[in-house]
Amino acid sequence: MSKLAEASAYSSKNMLALEALTDVSCQLAPQVGVHLFHFPLSLCSMKVRQALAENGVQWKSHPILLPAYQQYEPNYVRINPRCVVPTLVCDGKVTTDSANILHFINFQLSTIDPSQKPSDNEFKVVNLWLDKADSLPIEAVTYGDDRGEKKSLIFKKLANGGKDHESKANLLRKLVKRYQNEKLLKDAYESKLRIVEATRGIIQTPAHMNALNDTIDAALIELETQLFAGPFNENGWLASKNFSLADIVWGVVLYRLQKLGLEPLLWSKRTIITQYCEKLFTRESFKSGILDWDNLPKHVILPMIKHKLFSRIKSDN
Repeated sequence: MSKLAEASAYSSKNMLALEALTDVSCQLAPQVGVHLFHFPLSLCSMKVRQALAENGVQWKSHPILLPAYQQYEPNYVRINPRCVVPTLVCDGKVTTDSANILHFINFQLSTIDPSQKPSDNEFKVVNLWLDKADSLPIEAVTYGDDRGEKKSLIFKKLANGGKDHESKANLLRKLVKRYQNEKLLKDAYESKLRIVEATRGIIQTPAHMNALNDTIDAALIELETQLFAGPFNENGWLASKNFSLADIVWGVVLYRLQKLGLEPLLWSKRTIITQYCEKLFTRESFKSGILDWDNLPKHVILPMIKHKLFSRIKSDN
């Protein structure tokens, strides 16, 4: 069974993704200020936007329209060879991979008073829960799990039996051939193709999806245990008395599972997880980093229409 059936394609447990970049100079990236290349509904983009808000970082938005496959456009891939969002740029230097970006924000960009952060001893627990969330196969759940009865419309469309991944794979094969003489792009497209094909294989294999669902269930059992035994039960948070990166990533994971209509199946009887969600979802940084970007017409549909019109005009010329 593929290891991707039990972990994220970009987890450190897997070797399919290209190595993440940390503060690497790139002439193609914006050279002044903090910039985020992201997509409103991207799980990893949500994590990073909330972290930026939580840490008081001002940034400029650069939407990458995933439904239009802008993450595969050569100029973007030359900035982020992983062909994904988000990408953080600080004064011309690129950092990729959401977990890596979160640490960069926390240690290099944060304006928070250190007394409001977890202690050194608590950071060990924070990192443990970051790893647990980072390893969850949320992409495959998003595209392949059809159990949710109250799934939002956009996620119903995404759960199409792997057809979207077939389209991505076909495009990536063409891009590999088209850019076979440019090593950076060729390597990037080949790596992404392997991930897309592996994920599609999981989505289309019931045994793999069952293993994936078991992984999610087991993680939530661990989460429930930690909430009862840890700081949360004493008016703190998941891994610390202070709000931490662990709360950001788990808040986004739980929010995505909720949007997929899986809350009744996964934690409706685990009241402490429901209480944790209520506390997470009312935090101001959650509102500004996630809820404020849920406006589909403003942040997704209109940009898509503009993109299609611009592409048509460009092709006509």
